[in-house]
Amino acid sequence: MRRIDKIAILVYVLILSLVILMMPPYGDPAIVIWTSKVMFITGFPYDPVCSKYNSIGYEILLCVRTPLYYLLIAVANEFYKIVPMILAFIFVLLQVILARLNGSSLSVFGLMFPPIYLLFSRTYVDTLTVTLMTALLIKLIKVNGKGLNGILLFSIPLLLMLTRESSLVFPLFLIIISFMQPEFKSKNLLIMFFGWITGFISWQAYVNMSGGVFYSDFEPHIPTFREMYQALMTAITPVLPWEITSGDIQAYININPGDLLMFLIFIGVHIVGFMGAAPIVISLIRFKTNKLILAQAFFGLITAAGLLLMKGDIDFFRHLAYLIPVIPLLIETGLRQIAEYSKLAANLIRASYVIMFTLFLARTVRLYTSGYSFDPCQYLLKRPSIASVPYFYETACM
Repeated sequence: MRRIDKIAILVYVLILSLVILMMPPYGDPAIVIWTSKVMFITGFPYDPVCSKYNSIGYEILLCVRTPLYYLLIAVANEFYKIVPMILAFIFVLLQVILARLNGSSLSVFGLMFPPIYLLFSRTYVDTLTVTLMTALLIKLIKVNGKGLNGILLFSIPLLLMLTRESSLVFPLFLIIISFMQPEFKSKNLLIMFFGWITGFISWQAYVNMSGGVFYSDFEPHIPTFREMYQALMTAITPVLPWEITSGDIQAYININPGDLLMFLIFIGVHIVGFMGAAPIVISLIRFKTNKLILAQAFFGLITAAGLLLMKGDIDFFRHLAYLIPVIPLLIETGLRQIAEYSKLAANLIRASYVIMFTLFLARTVRLYTSGYSFDPCQYLLKRPSIASVPYFYETACM
């Protein structure tokens, strides 16, 4: 790796850490923090949002999440933001190792695809999923060359199952590996499967001990064209075009944008987003690298598509948690292939990553200076059905 690439990656990680520190807790992060406080008191991550009142049985159905990430946040307490910062550093370090194993180098542009910094700053839980999955992929690539490390192959699938409910589909990853790389030792696959089974049983036992119910936010449906479009845009750009208003523009530049300027901005957001995604598409079409990396890519794409069917398009970038481990490598490979035909096109794509990250940084600064913060007590008062739960009220309003 060139020295300039090392410096650029270091600067990017430092800026991303600053973004994490500035980002006010709203949406998913706010609920994660609230749930971790509940876990600190009760020992179980009861999610106040998905918990509900059962009108038939006249009782509260407490929704229990997979515990591992909430435990980390609970232990960190008021210093909870250090957790995604540390995971971001580990993720980047693992990406450098993964690139070397693939016989290539890593530049900062491969790490600037929007879902990466969106996950680490806005959707905390999936950062641990991404980090664990990247570590497992590295171990799988190295396993045949340096011998079997059964502890890691067993423990990482176990930890994945205790991190995210979507890890229920992990056996699909093992099936894809067995088809794409038949020479991969069956013993290794069995070790990972038994690790996943152990994690699944542990999760089941944990929920049973909690007295609550499993997290279930699945509403199977066939997505409309609009939902697929919105899912794509949340995955390729940090600025959603349908959320841009004239007031947003005036907050950054002191002019009143007309219809023509708003239309040009709308088109521009689409252009830079699709430019940023182009290397990934090209790399997948002309993929010539380790089959395990390709297996990870297929698994990530299939899982993302499945979650779109099961959970819809809201914050779809979260659904890319199993694809993100190979996205930096796909971008680097795609950029090299594009540069063979046109260096100008490759440089324009690199510029699109810088533009998108700059826009996200500016939006984060604006959000930080606005003083916005999520008020869990106000949220709780709007849901009197769960306000009677002591630890929900104590963690939200006291």
